[in-house]
Amino acid sequence: MILIPAIDLMNGQVVRLQQGEFDQRKRYSMDPVSLAISYKNAGFTHLHVVDLDAAKAGNPVNSEVILNIVRESSLCVDIGGGLKREEDVAFYLERGVSAVNIGSLAVKDPEKTARLIQIFGENKIYISLDLLGDEVRIHGWQKTAPVIWHEVMSWLIQQGAKTFVVTDISRDGMLSGISEEFYKKIYKRFPSIRLIASGGVADVSDIHKLERLGVWGVIIGKALLEGNLNLNDLEEWLC
Repeated sequence: MILIPAIDLMNGQVVRLQQGEFDQRKRYSMDPVSLAISYKNAGFTHLHVVDLDAAKAGNPVNSEVILNIVRESSLCVDIGGGLKREEDVAFYLERGVSAVNIGSLAVKDPEKTARLIQIFGENKIYISLDLLGDEVRIHGWQKTAPVIWHEVMSWLIQQGAKTFVVTDISRDGMLSGISEEFYKKIYKRFPSIRLIASGGVADVSDIHKLERLGVWGVIIGKALLEGNLNLNDLEEWLC
């Protein structure tokens, strides 16, 4: 299982939201590029970066910071937030980003998302689904989509989607621990997907729970930034 630290960007700064609420954010003083380098030096191999400004705007905003992170850290960086156009996806992938997360577009226009998978490949296009219970949230979690989450996943799997980043919004940024049942219901329907779990990791026991469930990767945000997890806790998963 891969541990994936998260860096959320707003106005070029590192922030964390609580349950996706933009007015419930905490700003951190560390420079995002320096933070990414510190994760690399600690033994992490992957990084998840979210452009929160882009998620609201619908187009890339913090691209300069993101590309600096990619260049300076040499991590396998997947990014998300506001990616809807083929040219924006190509822009990042051509400049060293390992994969892009397609979120709102995957829900609103699955046919276009399927074309992106065909163009760039299943390993370069991650499907990002943000769930509040059974509700699918889009546009930076600000709107509820009139779709059923498992129908979206089923159709995209048929079109070649392989990796799904699924966020439990109710737990995100709360340090409240993960919901095993949340991920079990996903694996019950789709046991063969490559699942990256996101939302709620509070301590090393949550990581062990997710590993037992068989997830491919787990995104860790606030628990690292707040010091709830330290490198000794994570040694068995680090390089």
